[in-house]
Amino acid sequence: MKIDTQGMSYGTGKGSGKSLEEQRAAIPPAQFTQVNLITDALKVELKDLINEVLDEREHQKQLNGPYDFFEDDDETENTDWGTY
Repeated sequence: MKIDTQGMSYGTGKGSGKSLEEQRAAIPPAQFTQVNLITDALKVELKDLINEVLDEREHQKQLNGPYDFFEDDDETENTDWGTY
């Protein structure tokens, strides 16, 4: 099987006599169009939801922190450890 590389040049191909730089210069620039997949209202709603979840996670970290131990407010502690 043989691959015809002569037909791979830009334009008519055979007999055009254009150099590679000329062929590249003849290609028109690409035109891109921006497509928004998410509407602005949905962006705002997602941002609020994410911030709410992050705030709740931060609150859970604070609840599970080292300062969340139960402390007895009773001033009458039994400090007599040696007597049974």
